[in-house]
Formats: sequence, structure tokens, C-alpha cells
Amino acid sequence: MEDYNLVKDDFNEIADLDDPKWDHNNCYYKQLMKLIPDNVETCLDIGCGKGELSFMLAQKSKRVIAVDLADKMIEKAKVLYPSKNIDYICDNILDMEFENNSLDVIITSATAHHLPYEWLLNFAKEKLKKGGKLIILDLVKAKSLADYMIWGFAFFPNIVMNLIKNGKLRKDDEDARQVWERHGERDVYMTIDEIRSLTNKHIPTAKVSRKLFWRYLLVWQK
Repeated sequence: MEDYNLVKDDFNEIADLDDPKWDHNNCYYKQLMKLIPDNVETCLDIGCGKGELSFMLAQKSKRVIAVDLADKMIEKAKVLYPSKNIDYICDNILDMEFENNSLDVIITSATAHHLPYEWLLNFAKEKLKKGGKLIILDLVKAKSLADYMIWGFAFFPNIVMNLIKNGKLRKDDEDARQVWERHGERDVYMTIDEIRSLTNKHIPTAKVSRKLFWRYLLVWQK
């Protein structure tokens, strides 16, 4: 069970780090945006961080509810990515109330591993409108030979993209790496098989696919 006070403290510290132009999450944001229809009513961004993805969502939806546990993340988001149709909220998504069948999109990037996974899938089943989409981009634990082959192959593209986009071999400096490593010591990830097993149990029509940079993508339409 997550200690959300520790998670909050970690991300308040992470909020003060300089963001690289390219990382293993935002490199997929354009792909995520292609999954979202134009002019949807309401998007929920769980774990919005400094608001980069929320701001992109705001270009395609009438309202974005952007939630993050860390108050410093929300403060940064309001400054870096302000928009009249984004409601930035500092709260634990597990404590928030939403009407059933009220959301067009539920999206989360690098946050699902901090949530009770079955809760997240059932939350989507209840809160999404008919035709609404759940989109999860998250980290995953390697287990199979295919996992190690695919994510092992990512080593060299990772170096190349960091050099091209960030102008250095690694996206983070030494201080930032130490902050992320301390946080990562408490992170627990599922394997792709575990994710697919839970998905098949609760939302069997969802599509789960490996992504190159140590991520997976889940897409489900209600």
C-alpha cells in the first residue's frame, strides 16, 4: 500500500527540478493526443505534474480537470501551463468524488503504478461516459525475453534522443538523478502479463501494448 505522504514529499522535491525538453513520458504525448477526439467535453488528467499534458488536452476539450497530489507541482503547472479551461486541483484522486458517466477521457501518465490498479480500472468503468476513453501510459517491469529484448534495444535510441533533444547523454544532472533514484527505490511496477491479467478481468476489450522507452500503453473505450 502506498504511503501517499511520502509520494507527495517526493514529488514536491521533484517539482523543483529543471525539466528536460525530452523524456520517456512526453515523447509519447503527441501519440496520446491522436487518441482523443476534438471538442470533447471533460478530460480528467490524473497525476498532471507541471501541466504539460493537461495543456495539450485543453486544446481538444472544453474542460480539463488536472489533479496532482503534490502542491508544488500544481503551483508550477498554474504558472507554466495556464489555461482558462484547466482546473488544477491539489488532491489525492482516491479521495475525490465524480458523478458516474460524467467524463469523456481519463488519462494518466507515469502515475498508475501509484494507484490501486483495480480501483483505477473500475473507476473508469463507472465514471466514463459511453464511448469515453481510458488512456494509461506507465512504467512496467521487465520479465519475459521479449521484454528484455525490446527494452534493451531502447538503450541506444535513448542516448541518441537525449543528445538530439536535450543536448547531453542523460536527461538529468547528478542532483536530479539522485532525487529520482531515491523516489524510485519505493516504486513498484507490474509486469505486462500482470497488467493484461487485470485488464482482461475488468475491461477485456482494452488494448495493452509495449512502448519502446520502458513504458506500456493501455487504451480502452467504454
